[in-house]
Amino acid sequence: MERTSPCATSSANELARDMATIMADQPEKKPAPVVPKHPELLMAAREGDPVRLSILLDEPVVAWTAIDIQDGDGGGNPVRHAEAVTSGLDSILHVVASGGDGDQFLEGASVIHSKARHLLDAGNSEGDTPLHCAARAGRIEMVSKLIRLARAEAGDERVKAALRKQNRQRETALHEAVRLADREMVERLMSADPQLARLPEVDGASPLYLAVSLGHDVIAELLHSKDQGLSYCGPDGQNVWHAAVLHNNTHMLMQWGKHELIKQGDRAHGSTPLHSAASRGVPGTVMALLEADKSSAYQYDNEGLLPIHVAAMENKGDVVRVFLDECPGCAEAQDARGRTFLHVAVASRNSTLVLNAYRYFRGHRRHGAERFETIMNMRDGYGNTGLHLAVKTRSVEIFYYLLWNKGIQLNFRDNMGRTALDILEKPVGFNFWLDPRLMMWSLLEAAGAEYGDHHNGFPHLDEEKEAKMISDSIPTVGIISALLVTISFAAAFAIPGGYRAGDDTKSGSSPGTPVLAKTYSFQGFVVANNLALLCSALATISLAYAGVTNVDIRTRMATFGLSIFFLHGSARSLAAAFAFGTYAALAPVARAISVLTWLGMSFSSLDVAWLACTLAVVQLLLLKRLGARAWLRVAAVILVLSVWALWPYIIILGLLAYYKTHGGIH
Repeated sequence: MERTSPCATSSANELARDMATIMADQPEKKPAPVVPKHPELLMAAREGDPVRLSILLDEPVVAWTAIDIQDGDGGGNPVRHAEAVTSGLDSILHVVASGGDGDQFLEGASVIHSKARHLLDAGNSEGDTPLHCAARAGRIEMVSKLIRLARAEAGDERVKAALRKQNRQRETALHEAVRLADREMVERLMSADPQLARLPEVDGASPLYLAVSLGHDVIAELLHSKDQGLSYCGPDGQNVWHAAVLHNNTHMLMQWGKHELIKQGDRAHGSTPLHSAASRGVPGTVMALLEADKSSAYQYDNEGLLPIHVAAMENKGDVVRVFLDECPGCAEAQDARGRTFLHVAVASRNSTLVLNAYRYFRGHRRHGAERFETIMNMRDGYGNTGLHLAVKTRSVEIFYYLLWNKGIQLNFRDNMGRTALDILEKPVGFNFWLDPRLMMWSLLEAAGAEYGDHHNGFPHLDEEKEAKMISDSIPTVGIISALLVTISFAAAFAIPGGYRAGDDTKSGSSPGTPVLAKTYSFQGFVVANNLALLCSALATISLAYAGVTNVDIRTRMATFGLSIFFLHGSARSLAAAFAFGTYAALAPVARAISVLTWLGMSFSSLDVAWLACTLAVVQLLLLKRLGARAWLRVAAVILVLSVWALWPYIIILGLLAYYKTHGGIH
């Protein structure tokens, strides 16, 4: 007996795996389409020629592989070559049924049925029977003809069997009539089988669901009047109430009952019709559903959310108000993660909804403000209060609302022992004054917030991040500083008023000196321009140090901060130099225009006013917690910001005052 080498076995296994991989990578081959070979029969069916159909159907059978046309039960009938005439496996009865309502088509259907009765409920590739095709094409007389042919076979039971055949979408011929909103066809189908609207019973779109979803209210009422036991089911576990919510058409269903279906969730998400209505944000629909079954407000979906949580997540404030009016207990109801609707709104950064909820509680309930604060102070499954979530999501507006309410606790711990101040951490590195994290941290600290029990000090500086920020900012800052140096340097030689000529003997001044040298505005121009040149030069020098990568990161940060500071001062000084120079040159001849120049220059300080007002107003949020000390903070913010931003003007005006006192400025 021969032994197989292990190496050979291993190689064979590897080869097999490689071949399997190659075969898996090949595109899946689709089955070859059926190509019917009898155009004469198809032409006769299309034209509704009963004589020609009869002749062709009497031809002897050609020996070839039979084609299976699926019937409604999922089985197959071996059919003759003459029975499949299209690539979609439509039989000749399918073609005639959809061809027309004329006498020749109706007679053709009789001829075909007399020779191949099983085609009456045979399905094509999509499972459609001739009745489906006739109804879809709106051939009402053909539908009636096929019903009579079925009844002639075996009475009403045969009619019901034919009409109840479902295609691959689990739809009957009645669905096609509903889709066309053909009232007469619906009446004929329902007269032939009064219980036809009960299909499908589960897991599929019923005719009533289809009518409501398409907005065919007349057809929906007709179906209900014909059979009050009809199916309410829809696709994916939905029901007619889901469709009615989508089209804001619940008033009709309210009259029919079946209110218990309002609590039925779909298969995918467990969303009830009330969840859908809350998500869409239609207060009237939500009110109608609650009037029908108020307990549906406490039905959870698969994610553990109540309808009020969905409304809060989608920022539907009017819907939330309906829930609070009709079901006050929803306010404290928690989802699977322990969140109330206010927690959900904060996590979704829906500041308008939070503010409106606060106003609602304050104005519509006794001790309403306290109730709002109690809900916000509730801890979810992770121990987060509303304040924790506000600082996590950096939702500044919501944070302001909560800080203004003194009843909001600042030092509650989450499950990890962290307070809101721990979550924010002290900002390090460069931050803009209005940076949300910096503002929230400074306000919490001023309000007396504390760190948690496991606080491990302030966060370390992210040197790599700061170095990248500096490197990315240097090109822009460098270009601006170089431009300011160039402009201020050029302005020093293009002085307003020009220089005195050599033949000017009346002024008593030396030739080549500035004409306006002793005027107040000219001195202001010189001081402001020199200060602009000095600041821009210092900004450029500082920026050069900041750009050296082998310098310590903290030194680079300090020099970069100095460059921004001096760049800011240079820009303000240059604006002042422009105003002084323009006034010096134009005041003697066009004083009004020179005054306008000063006014225009003053607009360059609007950013300082805006920033000061913003920061000052924010400090007033501490008024309830700090009392009069909040006003001291407002004054300090305005003073510090004004000095920081306007120091060039202070220097310029101070020097001018000195020159005017000691230098004889006119």
